[in-house]
Amino acid sequence: MSQDLNKILVFPKKFTLFLYFGISIGLLSFIYYAISGHADLAWSAFHVNFLFWAGVSHGGILFAAAMRITQSSWGRPMMRIFESFGSFIPIVFIFIIFLYIGGEYTLPYMTKDYVYTQKVFWLGEGFVFGRTFLMIGGLHILIYFYLYNSLRQDLAGSTLTQGFFSFLSKPLLENENNFDSKLYKLSIAIAFIYALSMSFIAFDFIMSLDTHFYSTLFGIYYFMASVLAALMLTVIISSMLTLKFNLQKVITEMQFYDCGKLMFGLSVFWLYSMYSQFLPIWYGNMPEETGFVGLRVFEDPYKTFIWAILTCVFVIPFVSLIPRTTKLVKPIIAAIASVSFLGLFLEKIWLVYPSLMHDHFHIGLEIILVTFGFLCLFLLCVTKFLSIFPVYVAKDKYLIKKLESGDQH
Repeated sequence: MSQDLNKILVFPKKFTLFLYFGISIGLLSFIYYAISGHADLAWSAFHVNFLFWAGVSHGGILFAAAMRITQSSWGRPMMRIFESFGSFIPIVFIFIIFLYIGGEYTLPYMTKDYVYTQKVFWLGEGFVFGRTFLMIGGLHILIYFYLYNSLRQDLAGSTLTQGFFSFLSKPLLENENNFDSKLYKLSIAIAFIYALSMSFIAFDFIMSLDTHFYSTLFGIYYFMASVLAALMLTVIISSMLTLKFNLQKVITEMQFYDCGKLMFGLSVFWLYSMYSQFLPIWYGNMPEETGFVGLRVFEDPYKTFIWAILTCVFVIPFVSLIPRTTKLVKPIIAAIASVSFLGLFLEKIWLVYPSLMHDHFHIGLEIILVTFGFLCLFLLCVTKFLSIFPVYVAKDKYLIKKLESGDQH
């Protein structure tokens, strides 16, 4: 079993080449639309994908951190897959710079006179990106330290890594034997900074695109949707990896069962966090904010989107995950996760496009191709991570205890 825990995945070269091809298609599509008189479409597609994939990458790390904090054992076999999402975060930091470059199309409040003079300083170009870089940069530093300690715990004194990451395999120093304590403390810090930084991403890059709307719950709504999306994607990836690389001895059907219960609960909480933002508009009698809700709920084509989103993210998971059997059969739970994952992506279009496209609405080939490029880039980062580092947290005491006891839960 110890040999299985040190397993490093080898992905087919054809699959890797396909991912590079998808990235190229997405990049060329973005450039084509940006220089052919449709820059608004290109940047809107980029904006939506940035918000979605940034949330997914950070959400995966938060899930791993949550398991460290709670000292839970059920998800330990999947923990390294959650951690692999962190391989995308350096690209997130780079893409923030691109949002700054395309501010004319992505952040209209930087190029137009804002209605509320009280918000001029808060939404000033320098202040927005200053606090974004500060908070996201701080979060990323914590994540790097977290990943270093998690990988160092498994790789110290081994020959599993070579080349650039060989420093992770050096023998342990005298003061390097308290990884669990370090990871616990780093996980608490990550959880706190995650909630703060992702809330400001939601405030600055989604909510503030609309002149009048504001909600103190919007940050929670965004980062919990991101956590849900990260869970859905982990279920999809794990089901594929167990099938391709025979990981069933460690990632058993009970891990998918527990993920199914979490999917059920988080889907309900997602609906609650969405609906609870609209209640204050009603009982507080704030007609100036009804434009945000009315445009997205009662006007075409966005009212079609909201029903599709509710069906994908809430109705289908709620109904289908009630029976126990659907949570145990991997193809079924992976299919449910795929539908919900798609719904969460449509949600970002529903949130962003009405604010960026006041006079017209257009969803065409550009959003499909740019999204395909982002998907391939994300999967390339994850597969590269899992092809360099072991797919399990091999020396984690909770995973070892779980496997030695034969406990499947």
